[in-house]
Amino acid sequence: MRALLIKIIKACLWLYCGLAFFDPADSILGAKLPVFAAAVLLALGLNRFQTPDLPKELRYRLLFLTLLIPAAGLLVFLIRHPGGDLRPGLSLVKGLWASLLILPAAAAGADLKKPVFLCLGIMAAVIVGLRYCAGWAPALFREISLFLNMQGVALIGSRSFGEIELPMIFFVTIPLAVLAVPFLVNRIFGAGAGRGKRFWAAGYLGLLLLAVYFSAARALSLVLLLECLACFLYVIRRRVLLATGTLVLAAALFLAGLTALLQTQLLSAGEQSNSIKIAHFQSFLELVNDDPVLLLTGDGLGAVYHSRAPGVNQEVYQTELTYVDMVRYFGLAGSLLLLMLLFLPLSGPGDKGLLAIGLGSYFVVAGNNPLLFNSTGMLAIVFFWSQQTGPVKEPAAGGRLRP
Repeated sequence: MRALLIKIIKACLWLYCGLAFFDPADSILGAKLPVFAAAVLLALGLNRFQTPDLPKELRYRLLFLTLLIPAAGLLVFLIRHPGGDLRPGLSLVKGLWASLLILPAAAAGADLKKPVFLCLGIMAAVIVGLRYCAGWAPALFREISLFLNMQGVALIGSRSFGEIELPMIFFVTIPLAVLAVPFLVNRIFGAGAGRGKRFWAAGYLGLLLLAVYFSAARALSLVLLLECLACFLYVIRRRVLLATGTLVLAAALFLAGLTALLQTQLLSAGEQSNSIKIAHFQSFLELVNDDPVLLLTGDGLGAVYHSRAPGVNQEVYQTELTYVDMVRYFGLAGSLLLLMLLFLPLSGPGDKGLLAIGLGSYFVVAGNNPLLFNSTGMLAIVFFWSQQTGPVKEPAAGGRLRP
């Protein structure tokens, strides 16, 4: 019976990952919540068969993330906004509860790397395929684009950066590509992998980079390139001359690229996306100026504020500035505690350097995308945890992870 439950849980995890990537808004099938609930309940049922408990440290994190922090955030909201609308806050709580996905992952001994990498590969292939479909089958491309846009799966169209206009095929879960980079770079340049595995890892990494480029996501593209560099330097860290030469070359290319970008509107405050983010932040500063105590206590989970951003100019409870919103909800101390619970690696043996680079890159990307307080953000966190609690191979000689 226990073996059957484990197989069902693993099937639920694979299905959940597929839904999280390709139906993130749960508007196509509406099956994400039932699949999630089934996986968690079945994992709890495995306790009858003496399933090993989660590490104590991880249990404490789940306690804070799913109970104490949401309760404190909602309590502050009720105190500061009596009679206010709790629905935005409860929606954010549901996002934090998605961290419970670690329960079935750990109970079934499932490695989330396999379903996550498969979904990322399919997504990247679809993005590249759609890019070329726009040229040889424009009618089909328009139909697919309309469907994906309406279902909240992707944003497809064009994006203007001043005088530069680029086609955009942005799947909302493409930022999870940063999770795969450490494993791929280690497979390509680390020890122990055969030539065939290195070839496929290089092809997969190239596909991800091309898909991110076609997504027209500036920050994600830059973070992905810097992450590749950081992972490469980490893998070859004992080869001093090669690491030094790589840093010098990277610095020269960075300066050349920055010089070229300064000749465009990509970094200009007047560029549309930049102007919206700046206005969000300026509105937040005005809010703090009127109510400085917000930095200490927060305004409560799901609290709204008036943003004067172009095209917005209304009360909003969530923006693209994730960490600004976090400070509004929980204050500075509460935000720091939440980030520590999410980011700090679990204690125990093993070299977690590459994993930390991957998750750190995700936190950088999440800073200007509303990702952390939903199932997508928590899937990234659970993926990180599962690589430390699941059946992941021990670090190879020299401290390198074995993908």
